[in-house]
Amino acid sequence: MSNLLVATVICLLGYVLGGIPTAYLVARRKHIDLRKRGSGNLGATNTSRTLGFRFGLMVGLLDLFKGVFPSLLAVQFFSLPTISLLCIGMATVLGHIYTPFLPSHRGGKGVATGAGVIAILFPFAILAGLVVFFSVACISRYISLASMLTYGALIPYYLLFSGIQGQPIEYSRLVFLGLLALLILFTHRTNIHRLMHHTEPRFSLTADKERA
Repeated sequence: MSNLLVATVICLLGYVLGGIPTAYLVARRKHIDLRKRGSGNLGATNTSRTLGFRFGLMVGLLDLFKGVFPSLLAVQFFSLPTISLLCIGMATVLGHIYTPFLPSHRGGKGVATGAGVIAILFPFAILAGLVVFFSVACISRYISLASMLTYGALIPYYLLFSGIQGQPIEYSRLVFLGLLALLILFTHRTNIHRLMHHTEPRFSLTADKERA
């Protein structure tokens, strides 16, 4: 089987797996339509505010796994070029954001699923990403701000890491990180508006009926 065919199949797998609306399914078991609660976003933060931290954590981990599996499958069992791996990762994130399983095709914002992809394709960035995310989240208590800054920080960190290691910069990887950061900004556009107007709710560990 050619590399192109393998990459295409795993891209489709990534899109379908990424598109499974985990937050919607978890909330539906509690007889709640998450699309009509809080922000309507099918992600871990809105789940946490609506159902409680435990359910939000579960959704976050499931969404993380969706990002990990297709990329890990490609890396471990096939010798695919970097561009194919990046396409698989992006297809998985896009599946999560634009789910094929709901009529509106409106899924989550891609943060946790994207983190799963980053963990496999950019493992050296895991520690830096966790430091930025939890630092910003603990100080500001804005999950949206922490998410956006984390993805934005991956670009300079990749450049710094490559320079320190004496490794050549792979521009396909740089473009991927740039597109992913822009995509995360786009999915958080309503959060940016609320942050600018000081109406963005802060995160807490208890269920919150406020707008997410």
